[in-house]
Parts: sequence; structure tokens; C-alpha cells
Amino acid sequence: MVKTTTQPAPRLSRAGAWSGLYNPALVMRDIGYVLPGFFISLIAFSLLVPLASLGVATLIVWLGALLLPATLLLATKFAELSRTRAAWWGAAVPAPAYRAPGPGLGGFMRIMADGRRWLDLAFETLVAFPVRAVTFSIGIAWLAAALGGTTWFIWSPFLPENDSVFPGNMLRAIFGDALTHEAAYSRAAESLTYTLFGATALALTPVVMRALAAFDISLTRAGLGGSASSTQGNGATKTPAADGLSTSQPPLASFTGWSWILIGFAAVATIAVSWPLLATLYDVHPAIAMVLAAAEATAVALALRLPAIAIALGTIAPAATALITAAPVETPWPWPVTALIVQALLAFIIGLRHHWRWVLAALALPQLAVIAAVGLSGAGFTAGTISSLVISSSVALGLGLVGIVLQGILENRGALRAERQHSAELDAKQRELSERNLVARELHDVVAHSMSVVSIQANTAKYRIPGLGDEAEAEFAAIAQSSRQALSEMRGLLATLRDSDGTAPLAPQPTLSDLPALIEGSRNSGAEITFTQSGGVTTEPVLSATGLTVYRVVQESLANAMRHAPGAAIDVTVTLGDDEITVAVVNSHAPVEAPPAPGSGLGLTGLRERVAALGGTVTAGPTGETGAGEGFAVHATLPR
Repeated sequence: MVKTTTQPAPRLSRAGAWSGLYNPALVMRDIGYVLPGFFISLIAFSLLVPLASLGVATLIVWLGALLLPATLLLATKFAELSRTRAAWWGAAVPAPAYRAPGPGLGGFMRIMADGRRWLDLAFETLVAFPVRAVTFSIGIAWLAAALGGTTWFIWSPFLPENDSVFPGNMLRAIFGDALTHEAAYSRAAESLTYTLFGATALALTPVVMRALAAFDISLTRAGLGGSASSTQGNGATKTPAADGLSTSQPPLASFTGWSWILIGFAAVATIAVSWPLLATLYDVHPAIAMVLAAAEATAVALALRLPAIAIALGTIAPAATALITAAPVETPWPWPVTALIVQALLAFIIGLRHHWRWVLAALALPQLAVIAAVGLSGAGFTAGTISSLVISSSVALGLGLVGIVLQGILENRGALRAERQHSAELDAKQRELSERNLVARELHDVVAHSMSVVSIQANTAKYRIPGLGDEAEAEFAAIAQSSRQALSEMRGLLATLRDSDGTAPLAPQPTLSDLPALIEGSRNSGAEITFTQSGGVTTEPVLSATGLTVYRVVQESLANAMRHAPGAAIDVTVTLGDDEITVAVVNSHAPVEAPPAPGSGLGLTGLRERVAALGGTVTAGPTGETGAGEGFAVHATLPR
């Protein structure tokens, strides 16, 4: 059974994301990633939104049943383009598993049941387009400021006189009366100021462009990356079945990735709504309103990973809001609408990802803090106040329970998926064990039996055949010894094949120090072998895997020479260098032609695989021109 593995996609580490900032090629790479992204997203948004809207609107007349799958396929193509751009930038995004379209019209319409494609549509329209519009605007404005400022002294003389007072006001604020009015508001001062601004912007351009690119890449990975569960244990993506339905469907996407995307948007929306609401409707100072809104947004953002800090911020912010806005107002108090939504969202996120005790803290602590703030404010518990407290606690409790229930559902689905994967792994292991047992039975019943017969015949030859000479008896003794060694190795191999838990005892593997014994045993069979070793082969430290491979190369080469060229002289040379080990086994032309041996070439193939696994090379072929006097040589080189 052959196992295939794939390397995991490289992660966008901090060191990798911020390395080579001032390398011109990498700066151009960042610019080339950020700026075109907006135009690609603009095309995607312009195509996908009208097509999706038309598909939904015409679904009742069945036209949408054809239009929506096509829209989803187009969204997937744009998602693949986003992953390709990320890979070009240097941060590969692993592709998730999609349901393949089935045959016929019904199979095409089944695409609408693939939630992963709907997420691609949502990402390319609702996430990528606004984000890349912002990054493009920042990037192009920053580049314009850097280039315009650094070249100001070139083209500013051609501009008409204007009433711009910004450079002069700034210089007077910095230097005060030390700088005269004429000098501060002169064309030279203006040119110098804008040039300095441009130089500063130019110096920070690599940092800004890298930040924009890294932010876009992070969003792409979170929204379009496949989850860990969408790959097999070896890293290969699950292949859907022919009908488009896989036996074990992976999650739609990385749950954590989309959680961060949604939480990020919720945090931005919190600041965008809460800040002006507190400043206008509740007459809170804009700076204080900004701090309170930022605290609420930070609590939402931290709820996924740091529930304790999130609950602390979610407790302090509404209590401070209640104290600051204690004056009677015609709006909900002590829980403004935005604060109420933040507390409910906080309870939901914590219930979705953390233990229920954290949910209880997220529900109780903010309410108790606000009640205490109402008591300290002296406003009293009016009907409106009590109503606000009841509504906020009820909404937060409801969403917290929803989060807890969803967490249980997701955990059960994850456990079921893990159980299915475990069952599949057990089935695969059982099939592999059955195959190994089959091979072991064949080896035992055929090869081991034949070797036992050879051993018995060699041991009993001197008793069965009268008049054997000393040389013949020695030859049969050598045959008996070789067969016993082969049987011993065969028993170890059979034990390994039948071992199901890795506890079978393993026989010691040959090393470089066993080469002389191998050569001597081969000489006992009548072969004329010259063995040369140099470089301290038997004393210098060599990895056990390398030593075993050298031994097997010599062993297989000797066996081939004696089988295919009986009677030929064989020269074996092993040289240990500082960085590599070389092996050469060369035999001369055989005095008699040997009959073809079954399985010719299989041994050399195995040697090449062994040596290649260690990073070495093997060459094998005739030693001279084709014809009489031709021998054969095997050369192997292994890194030490």
C-alpha cells in the first residue's frame, strides 16, 4: 500500500510577513498585490451581485435554478483567483473541499447545496470588495503623497499662487516667534515642508504596503482557506464521490477564520454606530464617547480568545456609560441600544466558544455593574430603567443560550466526524494488515518451505551420497549455512509482516563491519572476489541507515554477478570520504553464459529506491563495448 503525503501550506508567520521590508522587489510585490486587488474585486462584485440577485428573484420561475449554480461556480472561480494571488504573494491558502457537479441538469443544480460555494460568494461580494476598496484607497493615497511630496520642488513652481496656510501654520506652531511670518509662509518653506512630508511617506511606504498586503492575505486565508478537517490524515484533500456527495463531508470552512471576519465587522460596526450615538443622543463628550465605543468594540473582538478581558471591558464600559449619561434623557437608559447589542453579542460569542460558566459571568457581571451605577447616580429605578434592565438581560440570556446550544451541536458534529475518520483509519489499517498477512503466508508456504528443503538436502548430502570428497562436503556445508541464514532472516521478516502493534522483536541489521563476513561467505561459494576498503570504513562513525544500504548494495551486486556471470572475477571497492561513501562492484566477462534468471532487474530497482531514499545515486551497466569480453559494473554514491 502506497501512502502519498503533501506538505502543509506555509503559514503567514510574523517573521515571514515582515521580512525584507525594504527589498525593492518585495515592495513592488506588495504594491502589485494590493492595487490590482480592488479592480478584480470590483469586477467580481459587479458580476456576482446582479447575477445572484437575478437568480434569487427568478427562482420562483425556475430560471434562478440555472442562474444561481452558474453564479456560485463563477464565485468559486474568483475565490480560486484570490488564492492564486495569495500564493503569488508568498502565502499559499489551502483550498477547501467542494462538491463536484453531478451529471445532467440535476447534478448541475445540486451545486446550490454546497455551502462552501455560498461562502465564496459571500466573501467575494461582502468581504473582499469593501476591504480591498479601503486598502486600495489607502495605498494609492499614500503612494501619491510619497511621490508628490518628494517631487514637490520640481513641479510646484509651475503651480499658481494659492492661499494655503497649512505649512506656515505648522512651522509657526513648532518654532513660534523664532520664525518670522514671511519665512514661515514663503514658497521655500512650503516646498521644504511638503518635501519632508513626502520623504517621510516614502520611507514608510514599504511598511504601509506590507501591512495592507498582510491584512488582505489574512482575510483571504480566514474566508477562503480550507479547515483542518477538510483534509485527510496525510494532508490530501478529500475527494468527493462521483455523485458529488462525499461519504464524510468536511466543514464548510474554517470556523475560526469566519468567526474572526464576522467579529471584526461587528467591532467596526460597533465603533461606527456607538460613537456618534453617545455623542449626539446622550450628550457625551466626543473623546469620551470614542473611548467607550472602542472599549465595547475591543470586548467583542477579544471574546473569541480572551473571555476574561472581554467580560471585564464589557462590564466597565456599560457601567461607565450609565454613570456618565445619568441625566434624564428621552432615550433608553441605562442600557443604550448599542451597549445592549454588544452585551448580547458578547454572551453569544462566549457561549459559542467557551464553558457555560464564562457565559454566566458575561450575563451577570455587566448587569450587576449597571445596577450599581444606577444606584450611585441617584437617578432611581424608574419604570423605564427597570424595563431597560429586563430587556437587556433577557436578550443577552437568550443569545447566550443560543451560543451554548450551537457549541454543543458543533462539538457533536465534530465528534461524529472524528469517529468516522477514526473508523476509516481502522478499516485502512485492517486492510493493510490483511495484505501483510497474505504476503506472510505466501512467503512462509512457498519460499520458506523451499529454503527448508534446500537446507535439509545440503545437511544430509554427505550421508545420502557416498564417496563425497572434502571439497564437495565443504560446498554443501556452505550451502547449508547460507540457507540457514536466509531462513533466519525470513523468520524475522515474517514476524515483522505479522506484527500488528509494532512489538515484534527486530533482528540486528547488518552494518559496514559485516562486509568482510559477506565477502568471505560469497567466496566460500566458489566466487573469485577481490575486496578493497579505504578511508576507515569500519571505524569511522556512519549512520546505521547508510551502513545498511552499503551492505545491501554489495550483497545484491554480488548475488547478481554470481547468478548472471558464474565464474567471473568480481572486484568490490568501498571508499569512505569526508562527505560521501562510494561503492563499486565490477565483474569481468563470464567464462560460460548463464541461463536467464527470473525476476531480472528487480534487485537493481530495489537498490535504486534504497539509495535514492538517502539522497544517493546508483548507476549500473556493461563495462565495455557490446560483444565479447563485456562485464558489468554497479556504482553507488551515498551522502555520509
